[in-house]
Order: sequence, then C-alpha cells, then structure tokens
Amino acid sequence: MSWNIKEVGFDQHKIIHRGNQFLIGHLKLGVRGTLDEMRKEALVAVHLPLVYDQVGDGWREPVNAFNPLFTQVFVNGVEVGVMHQNPYEHEQNLSLKDAVMSRKSAFHIDGNDIVIESKRFVSDLEERAILVKYSVTASQPCKIEIKTGIDGDIWDIHGPHIEKVLFSEADDVLVASGVSHEKKNQITVLKSIDCDFKPVQETINKEDKGIYKLIEIDASAHQTYTVDQYIHIGVDEKDDVLKDRLHHLAYKGFDQHLKRHQQSWLKKWDIADVKIEGDEKADLSLRYSIYHLLILAPSRYDHASIPARGISGQTYKGAIFWDTEIFMLPFYLNHDLESAKKIIEYRIQGLKGALEKAKSYGFKGAFYAWESQDDGHDACTDYNVTDVFTKRLIRTYFKDKQVHISGDVVYAMMMYMKRTGDYEILHQGGLNVILEVARFYLDYGHYAISKDRFEVWDVMGPDEYHERVHNNAFTNQLVKMVFETVLNVENYFIHQKSPIFEELVRKMDFEDELKTIKEIISKVYIKEVNDDLIIEQFDGYFKLKDITKKDLFEKKLHPNEYLGGQGLAGDTKIIKQADVIAMLYLFKEKYSKQIMKANWDYYEPRTEHGSSLSASMYALTACLTDNPDYAYPLFMKSATVDLTGESKHYAGDVYIGGTHPAASGGAYMTVVHGFAGCTFSDQVSCIPHLPKSITSIRFKAHHLGKTYEICVKKDTFDIKELTK
Repeated sequence: MSWNIKEVGFDQHKIIHRGNQFLIGHLKLGVRGTLDEMRKEALVAVHLPLVYDQVGDGWREPVNAFNPLFTQVFVNGVEVGVMHQNPYEHEQNLSLKDAVMSRKSAFHIDGNDIVIESKRFVSDLEERAILVKYSVTASQPCKIEIKTGIDGDIWDIHGPHIEKVLFSEADDVLVASGVSHEKKNQITVLKSIDCDFKPVQETINKEDKGIYKLIEIDASAHQTYTVDQYIHIGVDEKDDVLKDRLHHLAYKGFDQHLKRHQQSWLKKWDIADVKIEGDEKADLSLRYSIYHLLILAPSRYDHASIPARGISGQTYKGAIFWDTEIFMLPFYLNHDLESAKKIIEYRIQGLKGALEKAKSYGFKGAFYAWESQDDGHDACTDYNVTDVFTKRLIRTYFKDKQVHISGDVVYAMMMYMKRTGDYEILHQGGLNVILEVARFYLDYGHYAISKDRFEVWDVMGPDEYHERVHNNAFTNQLVKMVFETVLNVENYFIHQKSPIFEELVRKMDFEDELKTIKEIISKVYIKEVNDDLIIEQFDGYFKLKDITKKDLFEKKLHPNEYLGGQGLAGDTKIIKQADVIAMLYLFKEKYSKQIMKANWDYYEPRTEHGSSLSASMYALTACLTDNPDYAYPLFMKSATVDLTGESKHYAGDVYIGGTHPAASGGAYMTVVHGFAGCTFSDQVSCIPHLPKSITSIRFKAHHLGKTYEICVKKDTFDIKELTK
C-alpha cells in the first residue's frame, strides 16, 4: 500500500501541472506545489479560498496572498535553482498520509555539488499556518547566501486584489500587509526564520515588492545548513493575535508541530481510507483522490462549501457548483458528517441569493447560483468564453438556463436526511429551501394544455454543448423529484403530528402552489424510452447530425476552440458530458438494467468527456449493468486526472486549470458505490461488481448514527458494525 506521490526529474514544461499535483492545505489556505525558488510566472499561489474580491469589470474571484515561501540560494554569488540550472538529481514528493510536500534537488556548480532540500506543510491544527524546513549542503567549502522572505508580486487572474501594501520588520518578524480592493479585507502575512547554525551575517532587505532576510554562511564541505520558517496568514485579524500565534509556532518548533499535525491526519485516515487489493495503481490513485477530499473538508467554516477547483487557485472564480452536492457529498456522508452538514447549510444560507436571482429574471422562488460565492451570490456572467479566433466574448447560457442546480440542491438535502436521519435540518431552513425551489419550478415550467402535461422549456442540462433546449431528461426528472419531495415532507410532518409544514405554507402564501403540485405531479413530462430503449436527451436531439468524436475533432481549427453553442458540437449529437446517463444513475431505482445498458451503449460513444464530471457517471452506470470492466478505465480517468494533468486547461481563451475535486469524488463513488456496490437504506448492503484487477475493497462508513467496517470480495461481502 503506497502513500506517496513522487516525481523524479525536473521538467520545465510541467511546472503548472506540478503546482496542482503537489497541492497542500485546507479549505482556509491552499498552497500550490511549486518549488521554493519559484515566482508568479510559475503560477505560485498561497490561496485564500472563499475570500472573494472583484477589481473593476474583472471576474470576482478569491484572493491570493503574498508568497512567504520564496527562498533563493546563491553559491559564491551564483544563484542556484531549477529556474537557472538543470538539476542532475531532482525528486518531489507528496506524502498523502500527513499532507507534507518535500523536494530534493542537486546541482553541479563550478565543480561543487549543491543539494537543496525542503519540507513543508500547512498545519491542520492552526487557522492559516505554514511550516517549512529548508536546507543547503555543499560538497566543497564556499560562500552561501540564503535569501528568504515574503514575495509581494502576486499571481492573479483578474487582480490585483491587494492594495495599500506595506512591508515591515519588527522583533525579527517579517510582515506584509494590505487590504482587498472590494471588501477591504485586511490580509496580513507574517514570517519568522530560525537557523540551526550561526550565520556570518543577517540583514533585512526591503524591496518594492517584498521583504527578505539575507543569511550569509561560510559553508564547510558536506555540512547541512537548515533554516526553519514559520508563517502565519491572517484575514481581518489583529496583528498582536497573529504575532502570538507565530511565536507559538516557533516556540514549539517544526518537528514537534509536525508530529501533532501527523497525529491529526492519522485520525482522518482511520475513517476515510479505502484499501484496494490486487491493483496497486488503483489503490494509490483512489487514495490520492481521497486526499483531495480530505483537504477540502468544509467543517472549518460556518456555512461553507467546496469550490469546483478546490483550493488550487482562482480558476472558476473560486465558486461552488453542483459538483459539490452530486459528486462530493457522498464521500462526506460516509466519513465526515460535520462537513456533510456544512454543505447543506451553505445552500440554506444561500437561499436569499437564490431568491434574488430568480426575481432578477422575473421568476418566483429560488433559482440557485450556477457559480455560487458568499451568500449565494452568482458570480457567473453571460459571457464566460472568449472566441480563440476573433478574441470576442461568446454569449453562454450557464447562468440563466442551467436551472437544474436548484433541483440538485434539493436532491442533496434529501440524500443527507436519508443517510443521517437528521430531519432537524428541515426546521433550520431546509423546508424553506424545498418550497422555494418548488415555487421556482412551477413558475419556470408550464402546463401544455394540448399535450396535457407539465413541461420545462429553454434550459441547459449537464451537457453544456447544447443550449436552450426543451424538456431535458435530466432536468425534468429533477423537477418532478422536487415536487415529490414537497409531498413527502408534508407527509413527514403529518406523521410527526407537527404543524410546522402547514404553518410555513401559510406564512409563504404557498397554499395555491401546493394544490397545483398535487394536481400536476403525475403530469410532469418524463421522457419514455423508444423502441431501442433509448431516452432522448432533449426534444429534437435524435434529429441532430450523428457524427463521431473523431470527425468532430478533425474539424477543429484551434486546440482550444470552444465546441458548445454555435460551435462545432452544437448541431451534432456529440455531448460534453454525462447527461441522460447522469439522470439514470441519480434515479436508478426508476430504471431497469436493460434501459441503463442500452443508453450507456448509445451515449458513451457520443460523449466527448469534456468535463471531469463525466467519466464517473458512466463508470457508476456500467457497474449497475454488471460491466465493471467497462467502468474501470473510466474510474482511472477520474482518479488520475490530477496525477497525469490530462485535462482541459482552457475553454476558448479562458484558463480553467487546477485540481478536480468532483472527479476525486466521482472516483470514490465508483469504488464504494460502484465496484463494491454499497447501498444505504434501512440496512447497509453490497452487490459486488469488482473489475478483474481488483480482488477486494475495504472501507468504513457512517450510516444512521452507526459506523460500519465493510469488506467486499469478488462474490462475497462482510459488513461489521463497529462499537463506539
């Protein structure tokens, strides 16, 4: 069983990918896996997730802080590092067990062998703290100068976000501070430096865009010189509080704090680890996926959720998408119920924003944000893509036509209640969300008199290549689910002999809408299968051009050409990602294996998998149809997307790179709910669908207040309830 992600050799062309691959942190602080000597050109980012800022007409996005990791080495006046020389030996490592990143680089400099080593971690025990152990060794006596401090030249996509920047030093602490442009958040970075040797000289160097300590050494041969760096970052926190925290870090020391940090991570893995036997690559890839879900646990925040690119940077505006509810929530329901509840509470908190968004389009009820930021604010714009040929913005319909997001929120809430038994969430605003979403769908959809059915027109489903379609199968199924949920919740409160539902219906003036739901629920248009058992993705889909993916790609004139809307894919059957297949998985109890298999065979060859969300839905559905070996390569595609870097980095001319936590969640779902076939209802059960290479899967899971240890083999499974 492996716990290490390791890359040997340095490749300039993979710097951006390594920044994602070796990411460390938590939901309050993300540190990209760039090396100590790198600057913003390498997309270095010390990222502050969920701390949003907007400059001018640029997209609103989270803030990147000053970079306190920057460290340079000079040997006899020559700067040494991967940006200046090719190392003859280089290794970068991420320990998944304790979220520690390390590197070792060796260089030949004028007959002298210089070895640079460093180890860093974002403390799991502190608010926003980074600890670094940095060392230099030379094979011959020489003059070494270490320049380490705070680099104020920040990489921003739509910045600069920090203004009124000041650099200072007091009591041997380096400080960089400033305020964000929009909300005037105070951003402060403090750094102290501790040497395990006596320098020849130490000086402070304040520059226009940084402050540094210069440490001079008369180095002896083969002696290692180590500099420990203690960093604390504050957002709207008093300087004296931050300095006290920094002094506490330095007093405890790197090694002692690392030990406590490792103990904290050991507890996480005790419940979250999934052991795959028989396939080492699958085992490590899934563990890496789980690592990303662990560092994103929203339990650190009140009413927090998980951005679509995690903590890897400002891409996608640091916003929360439906990815979190559908692809990540299942992991937290099994392993971290506090975080699962935070995800639901975030949407309850965002109801105000959803009501305002619906009103802005002339609708009643709750229209949840496609790119949700604080308080449910929708950061999405009407022009999200730039044409690579004309450089003009392209009108997109993500914000105003992907109405399924409101249904995704309700689906997640019901999943949470069924898995935890926590129906108190209804009293805490959940019931308001359900009724307001139902109100929105009643207003957005319409009753077609001549057809005697309730339809939903002018939408975009998960497949974003086809815009403004009618009766998208995925969306319509969610609409009906929301109406069913209203009635199920009404029955729940009747059974509880509680007046809460009735009182809220009166308070919201929802009586007529409740009556309408009861009248039309059986008439919500749900697409039937055709003679070949295929469900049409939306009205008119079967009439589109039926070309192959190969044919489509051969027509591209630019590698980053946008395919959606009026692009190449718009009038074809080629789709971006799982749509009907996603619907079949989410509503699997409604469909037979034969229908699932027929639609898998029809849609998969026509799916471009242009989203990291896509592969896992096809993998899960393949397992449901007893085809785990079809699912396996799709599982590996999800689990390794951030290991290989093989994903889209641009949509048109817009950079969309970063990590893919929804793919990590999808990989986890594929193993636990697909290969292991684990289901949770009144009882925990499994139907094994193990692919050829996997002999067994072991994991733990919470369900209805109990914790289970589960082992699944080819034809058998064992479920053991653990005592508290």
